[in-house]
Amino acid sequence: TPALLEYDGKKEIVVSGGDVVTGHDLESGKELWRAQGLNPGKARNYRIIASPVVAGGLVIAPTRIRPMVAIKPGGRGDITSTHTAWTFDRGPDVPTPVTDGKLLYCVSDRGVVEVLDVQTGAVVYGPERLKPAIYSASPVLADGKIYVTSEEGMTSVFRAGSKFELLAENASDEYTLSTIAVSRGQLFLRTEKFLYAIGKGN
Repeated sequence: TPALLEYDGKKEIVVSGGDVVTGHDLESGKELWRAQGLNPGKARNYRIIASPVVAGGLVIAPTRIRPMVAIKPGGRGDITSTHTAWTFDRGPDVPTPVTDGKLLYCVSDRGVVEVLDVQTGAVVYGPERLKPAIYSASPVLADGKIYVTSEEGMTSVFRAGSKFELLAENASDEYTLSTIAVSRGQLFLRTEKFLYAIGKGN
């Protein structure tokens, strides 16, 4: 999924591909910049599923495994060597990271949690292990908590912040690929058979 980058009164669309992440003019679609390095092994059949994230004035582009790349805005042309802010050698693969603007919460497709400082890429904590399973849904942030659901239907809840604290594990025992949606005080979870609305709302 593309991301919207806004800086210095400018707006750009950011798209991750199998090898590069690119920035495009919002009106024309013209490519403005590109950063290499998403496929360092030059694999011919490479795919990237996780979406780019805009946080703390940076574009953070996850890759299949490694590296995850943070890019400073404002460049034109090939900006690989000039605008790379940091890299991290353990990307989340399928789930898109979530951020509160200061911390980046990454959950791998094997349920491993790692939290990074958005500005520096430094590890704040991790790796921490959620219930072993495959995770295709992305983590979401709501009410100071991170929610993420495994394909087996287990939703783990841990506290947002600089220390790992697992708060709950909620089992639906239903096959689940979808990311939880949040609206007006309710959580919406779509499984293979049902759509659940959790909470009274407001």
